[in-house]
Amino acid sequence: MSATKPSVRDTDTPGNVRAQRRGMMPTVLLLCAALVAAAFVVFRTTEPEGTPVARFPLPERYADSYSNDWGAARVQGAHEGTDLFAPRGTPIRSITAGTVSRAWGSSGNGWNTLGGYTVMIEAAYDMGPIERGDRLYYAHMDAPTELKPGDIVEAGQKIGEVGDTGQGPEGTRSNFEPHLHLGWYEGWSLLSAERSTVSSGAINPYPLLRWIRHGENLRPGPEAVQNEDGA
Repeated sequence: MSATKPSVRDTDTPGNVRAQRRGMMPTVLLLCAALVAAAFVVFRTTEPEGTPVARFPLPERYADSYSNDWGAARVQGAHEGTDLFAPRGTPIRSITAGTVSRAWGSSGNGWNTLGGYTVMIEAAYDMGPIERGDRLYYAHMDAPTELKPGDIVEAGQKIGEVGDTGQGPEGTRSNFEPHLHLGWYEGWSLLSAERSTVSSGAINPYPLLRWIRHGENLRPGPEAVQNEDGA
């Protein structure tokens, strides 16, 4: 008996079609992964124009107003940040250029039960220990920031003033000394190793502040020490 050509009905059964699709899945998944990786690389390598800089967040006279208090006991648990002390109303400057975003759990005007009036800025570029996408969190400000989520800021730009707000409903003034609580949280990245040792993604800001103070061309810029009373 001579062989006959299989009919369409013989080969295109539901089971065969599913098998063919399963065979194609690894190729499709690999292609999708390659496209995502390529897009991510382009995103990471396309830096904003200008020379990346980092600025100390307070005027130079307060450059020694902090200590390595990471992990110290606090009402809410271990301290995940660095406290920089300065009089109420002292201007706070953005450490890097970046985009304003809403801090976790904060209201529309930045109020956070623990942190008081806050603002969070996502770094626009890699700079020393800072990686693009890292989030810098400024808390206990005296009043709501004038910035809105999505606003672009430059390094050294004023973003608020030192205060003593937090630990209660909006408007609460706490019994602690006015200070800036600085938090640093690693951004999401496919290519970078995890740098945080805690579940929140927080990183100790103390070495970052020391690096800014002692790095060449990274000390508080002229714009950060002029008009220190609030301009």
